[in-house]
Amino acid sequence: MPRSGSRAAFLLLSPLLLLRAVLTVPLERGTPKEESPATESPDTGLYYHRYLQEVINVLETDGHFRDLAQYDAAHHEEFKRYEMLKEHERRRYLESLGEEQRKEAERKLEEQQRRHREHPKVNVPGSQAQLKEVWEELDGLDPNRFNPKTFFILHDINSDGVLDEQELEALFTKELEKVYDPKNEEDDMREMEEERLRMREHVMKNVDTNQDRLVTLEEFLASTQRKEYGDTGEGWETVEMHPAYTEEELRRFEEELAAREAELNAKAQRLSRETEALGRSQDRLEAQKRELQQVVMQMEQRKQQQQQQQPPPQQQQQQQQPPQQQQGHIDPAPGPEGQLKFHPETDDAPVPAPAGDVAALEKKVPEQPAEQPQLGSQHL
Repeated sequence: MPRSGSRAAFLLLSPLLLLRAVLTVPLERGTPKEESPATESPDTGLYYHRYLQEVINVLETDGHFRDLAQYDAAHHEEFKRYEMLKEHERRRYLESLGEEQRKEAERKLEEQQRRHREHPKVNVPGSQAQLKEVWEELDGLDPNRFNPKTFFILHDINSDGVLDEQELEALFTKELEKVYDPKNEEDDMREMEEERLRMREHVMKNVDTNQDRLVTLEEFLASTQRKEYGDTGEGWETVEMHPAYTEEELRRFEEELAAREAELNAKAQRLSRETEALGRSQDRLEAQKRELQQVVMQMEQRKQQQQQQQPPPQQQQQQQQPPQQQQGHIDPAPGPEGQLKFHPETDDAPVPAPAGDVAALEKKVPEQPAEQPQLGSQHL
């Protein structure tokens, strides 16, 4: 079958069949043989090359991509300050203890450090031993049939033809688990993340030859041919073997902490004084508020007293009217001889006539003689 036809059939295989096909091919550990030129159109290869170059150009102008190195440097600096702060607090804690308590605390700390150092050998990232361990433990494949190209294809998760930083860091999980366990008190997870970053930087430095922060298949295969790939010596030196700071850096850091602590104390005292002043002002305002409330209450009481002392509005109006118009009636006028004539206070009572009319009426009505008592026959 022509080479182009076999390649087409190979691409049509499912991932599982592809893996089986690769595993059944005898592995040759010698120098790779030069392959004959591909029968694909050269235009396709040139187009792909131009495409990759354009991608690289875009990434180089991307501020975020360009600042990844600065991000790593900032991460290292942050970790250094974290380690110095941890050591500073440890020393201050020991200084605050008595002699016997300090010895016990130091003994406990040394025991934790000893347990942390007791771990299996950590393989150098990117070495044959490290990659074969991933091949066997994580991929579940036969270590005797390890193939770098197949390994690259398996761990190119997004199938973009390169291993990016996240895909590389995923390869170090097995090595990190040898040293760090979240359940152990002596294992610091911040140190684990720093360890992961150091491993990735090591691989990028030795494998990523063009320093574009991406590992191509060619770069990966080339790294497997170097001497360092198989000769890893004593293994990977973890964070505790490489202190992140010097004693001089720790001294300057403690001076900086002392200056910041003094500044914060001064600020706290100033805020405390301001709080006290505000409290006093609040007390004065509360006192003024109570005084105003008392004045308002006194004014309300006086107003109620005045309203109680004054007669009702109807009574006031009657008091202001002439005497003959008060109480809704008119005093009876005297008769010719000065006698008073009273009338019932009802709505149906007739209106009294004037004095002159009364006199005329009295003249018209004859006076009846006084009734004489009748004498009985016995008196006669």
